[in-house]
Amino acid sequence: MNTPAVVFGVVIAMLIVAGVILFWAALRTRALYRRVGSFQTAVSEMGTGVWRSGIAVFGAEYITWYRAGSLSRKPALSFSRHRLSIVDYHQRDESAGTIVVHLTCNGQDLLWAMSTSSMAGLVGWMDGARPTEEPTAM
Repeated sequence: MNTPAVVFGVVIAMLIVAGVILFWAALRTRALYRRVGSFQTAVSEMGTGVWRSGIAVFGAEYITWYRAGSLSRKPALSFSRHRLSIVDYHQRDESAGTIVVHLTCNGQDLLWAMSTSSMAGLVGWMDGARPTEEPTAM
């Protein structure tokens, strides 16, 4: 048996698999960015200091967040419009226009870092919800 040929074959197979995985990740990221209502954001659980980069997508009743660099087609986080609320926000990097927003949903506190235009979109999306109760006559 020719050992260098076997090693070369294994290396080529590993490179092909790595190439397919990288192609899938790039295709997934591009598809997420092309969705209407998508924006780049980073998420951190309150108090951990660990930030994870990703892409959030506005839906009719939910906002979903996908991890950057993940191969999964499913969102990592999903929040209902009616249970999500903004607690506080502050400017993180004025030159880059980055805002850190403290959000709460179902008792879970999260920090989201996003651009000012994404923050405006988030507030508009939250305010644009259908009324949950029947309007009363005056």
